[in-house]
Amino acid sequence: ITSGGYEGIWTTIFVKPLAWVILKLGTLVKNYGLSIIIITILIRLIMYPITKKSAMQSENLKKAQPELDRINKKYENKSDNDSLMKKNEELLMVYKKYKINPLSSCLFAFIQIPLLFAFIEAINRTPAIFEGSFLGLHLGVTPWTALKSGQWWYLIIVVILALVTYYSLNMNKGASAGGMDTEKQMQMMSKIMLVFIVYASFTLSTAICMYWIASSAFTIFQNILVKRVK
Repeated sequence: ITSGGYEGIWTTIFVKPLAWVILKLGTLVKNYGLSIIIITILIRLIMYPITKKSAMQSENLKKAQPELDRINKKYENKSDNDSLMKKNEELLMVYKKYKINPLSSCLFAFIQIPLLFAFIEAINRTPAIFEGSFLGLHLGVTPWTALKSGQWWYLIIVVILALVTYYSLNMNKGASAGGMDTEKQMQMMSKIMLVFIVYASFTLSTAICMYWIASSAFTIFQNILVKRVK
């Protein structure tokens, strides 16, 4: 993990320390799969104040949806500059009323992607993790490789990953300020993302799938908590 000296800010500050923590905790709890799950939950707990704001924005958008729909319908067939300016002013008033920041809804994606790549690199540079197993599943094997060799039970990983990803995307989805067309586009993007993630899960190691399942499950729990608070 620590070999190679300085390898740039990303690897030295994020990837190597993450790999070291996974290895040390795995040695302590006697299982690297459990170590990945625990560390994922701990990281998400640390980041909870930030990701909670994104979830709150989603709920605020849903509350504001009727007013946003009325504004969009009001200016539906008007494309002149004055009408567009008035529409934007009215939308901004609704945003202010419900304390909505349009940019904060993208925050969750910006956090998830770097974390995923950090875990992929950290796990890939630690052979000991690939040699381990969790609940009878070899951490270094991809579901596709396992299925080709007749180990059909690895399909359970893909099914669980698909379910938690679907509910995570669905619950994290907010209403749209751009009307029905924009909302349909967002729904289509969510479906494409779901298909892509499930397809990718066949070629990712079981260890990486464990990370994604734990992270998505935490997102579901977080959004349920936020909904109850709201």
